[in-house]
Amino acid sequence: MNMKYVIVLVITITAITEGAEYTVGDDMGWMIPPSPDYYASWAAKYYFVENDTLVFNFEEGVHDITVLTKEDFNTCNTTNPLFQTPDPGTVTDLSSDTIYFTCSFAGHCAKGQKVAVYFASAPLPPSPGPSPSESAAADQSPASRPFKFVSEKMGTNRKVSVTMA
Repeated sequence: MNMKYVIVLVITITAITEGAEYTVGDDMGWMIPPSPDYYASWAAKYYFVENDTLVFNFEEGVHDITVLTKEDFNTCNTTNPLFQTPDPGTVTDLSSDTIYFTCSFAGHCAKGQKVAVYFASAPLPPSPGPSPSESAAADQSPASRPFKFVSEKMGTNRKVSVTMA
């Protein structure tokens, strides 16, 4: 095999397994959008896979990141969130599924500050992942706050990494 093709293949596989970074709302960030379908249209522009990172940029005290069940998302019921943080930050999904994000501030969800993001399964890397000791050390990083969604409503266990700005 030609060496330049091998290098291109390795770079492509590395890029796929590391995941991409997306700023929710692009330049607008995470706020009450100009139209109720703004964030659905934003998400439709991209193909998200496991290990991709969503960056939530917003002014502290004005918005938050709230994760809901599909049912609560559809009705904008933020009284029983699966996860919530008042801080801007990043979310990396480590499993394939849909995560339902909104802002719990009064009226924000109803005005369209909500987005459902589906993460597809990422292709498997060509070589084995880090050893368990390396993986455990990475999970203990103070900059990353991993958590698991454990919800009877969802019926699933998920591992998502959240890093606050």
